Amino acid sequence: MTTLVMFSGGMDSTAMLVKLLTQDADELRVHHIHMQNREGRDEAEQRAVNSILAWCREHYRPFRYSESGLDFRGLEAIPIDYLSIAFVACQVAIDTPHCTRIAVGSLAADTDIENRSARQRRVFDEMYACYRARKLGEPHVEWIYPVYGTPKEEIAAALPPELLHLTWSCRRPVDGRRPCLVCKACKARQSAQGLRIPAKAAQNPLS
Repeated sequence: MTTLVMFSGGMDSTAMLVKLLTQDADELRVHHIHMQNREGRDEAEQRAVNSILAWCREHYRPFRYSESGLDFRGLEAIPIDYLSIAFVACQVAIDTPHCTRIAVGSLAADTDIENRSARQRRVFDEMYACYRARKLGEPHVEWIYPVYGTPKEEIAAALPPELLHLTWSCRRPVDGRRPCLVCKACKARQSAQGLRIPAKAAQNPLS
């Protein structure tokens, strides 16, 4: 069987990937969405993804990797990520032989995560039913949350330091390369690592 891993390059999805690579026997297809919008974080995320996957290939078992893109830069509103993930996961799942699980790096501490996850699965189920009507994909696909109950502080502490250093968290990077250090994701990262970072300091070496 194969697990589809929806991977962003952040701390949580990296911890999820490491857990599945080291504690699970399924074949893995890791998929990243190059998601472009007015926040401008896509290039920083892509650099993080490339660096993290290279590190994981060197230190863990083999896995398959693929990526796709969504371009919302022409929109004023910021699209809802979890709905985009559901849409892409549906397409990739039917493209992956024997895919029976989809893994996402959601945490219990995330705001309104239970409701968002339920809505995400409903969107996926409606789209996937169209493919099943054409006898595409597996009869049943389960959504799993491998690091759901893990506090972010434990995720930061458990990841190898060199791997943690490669992850990207910022939602609104400065010039598309440097973390803003003021968005919710930046603050959560600093809190998890017990850091007090000066306003102009860099979060990681990706700039």
